[in-house]
Amino acid sequence: MPDPSFLAHPAETLAKLKIESQPGKRTVLMTEHTLIFVQRGVKLLHFPDETVRVSPGEVFLLRKGIYVMAEYIGESAGFEAIMLFLPLKLLQSMSMHGSPLQHRHSRPYLVFPATPLLKGFTESFRQYFGQPPAQLEQLMHLKQQEALLLLLSGPQRGIVQSFIRSAIDSEPATMDHILSQYLLQPVTIEELASLCNCSLAKFKRDFRQRYQCSPRTWINDQRLAHAHLLLQNTDLQVAAIAMDCGYENTSWFIRLYKEKYGHTPSEGRAKRVTG
Repeated sequence: MPDPSFLAHPAETLAKLKIESQPGKRTVLMTEHTLIFVQRGVKLLHFPDETVRVSPGEVFLLRKGIYVMAEYIGESAGFEAIMLFLPLKLLQSMSMHGSPLQHRHSRPYLVFPATPLLKGFTESFRQYFGQPPAQLEQLMHLKQQEALLLLLSGPQRGIVQSFIRSAIDSEPATMDHILSQYLLQPVTIEELASLCNCSLAKFKRDFRQRYQCSPRTWINDQRLAHAHLLLQNTDLQVAAIAMDCGYENTSWFIRLYKEKYGHTPSEGRAKRVTG
């Protein structure tokens, strides 16, 4: 049975209705540039140097990437937000709309108050969830365009155009760039393929041609080599090293490590200490 919180067709997820009744903090991989409308509660985006708060009535643009996010419930009746995913081709087609480009937007996010037209757009779009229209794919592409055109015709059009341009320019040119950026993150092969803007089958085929092995084999070898280095040169706990190397399941990490090195991480560390 289709998940009513998603608007999707077989080839693409177009939008999501996110509803939370409890606050939570998690690391999230955004495989598409995204427009987010917070309806209830507060969205928190954590960076090393700041925490960004997005409240109801604000527009939130976010470049694809990995982020630490949380929802703040407060006295509201839970958290609710509409996430509209923006494909690269759509951003490229919209990049010449709006004011002349003055500068590149350096941060991976943009937050500003919604105009009355954007608020009206959000209210009408909310009705798509639960009862999606018959011509969903065609209508969704029109809604994506409508949302961007409303952004580019509002008072913030200059910084919106700058953000779109920077999002386009931030698209990695090579598979090597993606792998170096996300190697130690808990991402799946499917997510890596999406970040490379290609299908899973093409990603696997191109990967094998370049590295002469499967993506999973190569990624595990690189992660385990990094874990081995940490075990030999730091006092981090095994569970912490597993997380630092992209393994959310410590038991699975220990199993893979033993298969590669012939002993468990703890046994290897003990040999280092006694040796």
